[in-house]
Amino acid sequence: MARAAESILQINLMNWLRFNYPDIEKDTWHMANERQCSVHQGRLLKRLGVKRGISDLFIAVPMSGYHGLFLELKEGNGKPSKEQKEFLSRMLARGYAAVCVTGLDAAKSVIESYLRGNNVSI
Repeated sequence: MARAAESILQINLMNWLRFNYPDIEKDTWHMANERQCSVHQGRLLKRLGVKRGISDLFIAVPMSGYHGLFLELKEGNGKPSKEQKEFLSRMLARGYAAVCVTGLDAAKSVIESYLRGNNVSI
């Protein structure tokens, strides 16, 4: 159920972004790491570069010294995994803003803060 709730959260966030920041939305994409597939397809995806822990969204807009914003979305009581925390820390060390947020309002707030040039990382 958590995946469905996070999917709805992400759809709502992307709709909000399309409406309020259409130029930014053009340079925002989802990392499709969640999936149900066969063992063969899973192996193929892994060989193609799919990795555990990669954030849900990336906004490829440099701002205030950051190269872009990685955003991990959680809903309800969802918590980032060890791999997600490690990914966010690595991206922060490499010059990206990198944040895990819970809920739609928090996600909007982080994006707006980032686009105003404020520090939003972890």
